[in-house]
Parts: sequence; C-alpha cells; structure tokens
Amino acid sequence: MRSVAGRIGPLFDPHLGGRVGNYVAQAILATLAMMVILLLEDVVLRAAIVVAMASTVFTIFVVPNSVAAIPRKVVGGHLMGVAAGSLVAAFIGLPAIAPIVEDSRLLFDSLAALTVGLSIALMVVMDGEHTPAAGAALGLVVHGWTLLSVGVILIGAIALSVIRMVLRPRLVNLL
Repeated sequence: MRSVAGRIGPLFDPHLGGRVGNYVAQAILATLAMMVILLLEDVVLRAAIVVAMASTVFTIFVVPNSVAAIPRKVVGGHLMGVAAGSLVAAFIGLPAIAPIVEDSRLLFDSLAALTVGLSIALMVVMDGEHTPAAGAALGLVVHGWTLLSVGVILIGAIALSVIRMVLRPRLVNLL
C-alpha cells in the first residue's frame, strides 16, 4: 500500500532545485506588479476586479509560456470582459431599468451572471480566452462601472503583457 505522500506526490516541486532563482525572482516581480495594481484600485470597493487582475498576474508570472499568458489572450480577454461588463452596466443604469433592478436581487444577480456568460462568449468568438477577464467583467457590474476601473483593467492587462514580452527570455513556467 502506498503512503499518503506517495499518492499526492512530493511536498515540494521536483523542479525547484534548479530554478530557485526563477521562483524567487518571478514571485518578487508578481508582487511588484500586484502592488501597482492595488495602489491604483480601491481594494475594498472593487474586490472582484482586483482578484481578476491578481489572477492575470499569477498567469503571467507562474505560467508565462502558456497560451493563457500571450498578449492576445490577456489583453483581448480583458477587452472582451470590459465590453461585456460595460454593456450590462449601461443597461442596468438606464433610467427605466435601474429602479427595477434595485428592487430585485434576483434580477441583479441574473444580470451579473449574464455578464460572465456574455464575456465568455465574446472571448471565445474573438479567440481571446482569458479566465480572469470574466471576473473583471463581473466586477464592473457588481461593484459599479467606473472609468478608473476600466482603466486599471485595460492598462493593467497591457502593462502585464509588455512586462511578459520584455522578460520572457528570463521567465520559465513554474508549474
């Protein structure tokens, strides 16, 4: 009978030994990138957006050579997420719709869910699938649309993609 450790694998990544420098450097870079995002966005009021950007930071610095980290997916996905979130937020903000949505938690939650579905559909159709972007879309609806939030999402996605392109020769997949 195999031990529990034998079934779940070693405690540490087997590739850790030869990549300690990469692990430390990429964790520090991810920390710095996230710090800039947190300084620009109100963490308490825009938690879903910050979490989405944190997930993008993870993708860029932990699996930089994956398809999910390429600029088309990161920037394109967040563009589609912003489009979906903006469209639903604008609908919810219509004078004839806003009072109805404010009085119905079910309707609000349904529209928030629709935002995620719409963002996924747009990402797939535009070949820009980036999982965290669905969270950013949701954040624009749940926390309220602001130009600052849109700017943080799009500028963050572009900046993270540029950082990845510049550092790509030095970054390795850590998974």
